[in-house]
Amino acid sequence: MAGIVINNVAYNWSMVQVASAELAGSTDANPTILQGVSALSWNKKREVKNNYGLGGNITSRGFGNKVCEAKITMDYNTQVQLRGGLPSLMDIGQFDLIVSFADPVTNPGISAQGTLPGDDNSSWTTETITIKGCVFNEDGFESEQDDDGAKKEFDLNPLDIIIA
Repeated sequence: MAGIVINNVAYNWSMVQVASAELAGSTDANPTILQGVSALSWNKKREVKNNYGLGGNITSRGFGNKVCEAKITMDYNTQVQLRGGLPSLMDIGQFDLIVSFADPVTNPGISAQGTLPGDDNSSWTTETITIKGCVFNEDGFESEQDDDGAKKEFDLNPLDIIIA
């Protein structure tokens, strides 16, 4: 099934909103402290094992554990803000990261008029992904000559990923 496209506009990075009360002290989307996030990724999968019978044929399947993975890329300034005086990102503790997509009607950055041509509130659906129980298991820095910004990718080590 193709992604949702309304008036030839698909979900894209400019519509991504991020919130985390534990990290930013606010449930507002894209608070100042999270402005340096430049990439997010998540994946949820379940282990599937084939069970074999006579003739080497698959007779059934067994389902194993659910595995959730998520990553965030952010600039060094954001790392410093998140630490908030703590010695390491690993000392922040557990947090939820809420990822949603801006409704073009309420997000003036989508177009000069604040709406897409012919769009109205009833024709747009917003999906929300909650990356639950994240915790940083590393702290670090990456940069090299000719970089215009120092960014690093971190594992979020989530407990669950909920799509609503």
